[in-house]
Amino acid sequence: MHKTKSLALSALLSLGLGFTANSQATVITFDDLPTTDADAIQPGYQGFNWGTEFWTSVAYINKNTLPGTGFANGVVSGSYAAFNNFATTSTITGDIFNFNGTYLTAAWNDGLQLEVNGFLNNVLLFTQTVILNTSSAQWFDFNYTGINKLSFRSWGGTPTNPGEGGEHFVMDNFTINQSAAVPESSPLALLLLGLAAIALGRRSSHNQ
Repeated sequence: MHKTKSLALSALLSLGLGFTANSQATVITFDDLPTTDADAIQPGYQGFNWGTEFWTSVAYINKNTLPGTGFANGVVSGSYAAFNNFATTSTITGDIFNFNGTYLTAAWNDGLQLEVNGFLNNVLLFTQTVILNTSSAQWFDFNYTGINKLSFRSWGGTPTNPGEGGEHFVMDNFTINQSAAVPESSPLALLLLGLAAIALGRRSSHNQ
C-alpha cells in the first residue's frame, strides 16, 4: 500500500514539474514601419538586425506598389510585407529566439526555391528548402529553436510574365517566440505540487 502511494505521488510530482508556461508568440507584420511604397528595414526594428552591419538585406513594400505580382499577393495582413532586397541572400540576427514560421510567396517566379537556415553563433543547426509560387502566400512551419541568426537564399523558378522576373521572395507575419528557452511552472503545476506535498505530509503523520 505504501509503495502504491509512493508511486502515485512520484507520478504526480513528475506531472507537475513537466508543465511549462506557453510563451506568447510574437508576430511581426511589418505594418508598423514608416508609410512608403518600399524601403529598407532599419537595424533594430523589432529587436533584430535585418542584414549585416554594412547594409540591409531585407526591405518592405506596400501591396499597392506592384499590383498583380507576388509582392501584392504575399501581403497577409495590413498593407506591407518584407522581401529580400535586390534578390540577394538575406539575414536576420538578434538575441536567441525560436523561429516558429512565416508566410512566404514568390515575387516574380513560380517554382522559386528558398533555402532557410537557422544558426546559433554561426553554427548551422537547421535547414529547410521550400518551393514558392506567386499566386498566394503559403504558411510554412519551421520550428527552429534556440537560434540567433536566420538566412534566406532563393533561386530558380519561371517568370510569370514575359520580360519580368527575379529571385525575390515575399515574407509576412514573421512569427517568433523569444522567451522559449526558459521554462516556468504553470499555476496547475504548482497546484499539483501543493497537493503532493499535503499527501506526503499525511503519509508521514500516519507512519509515526
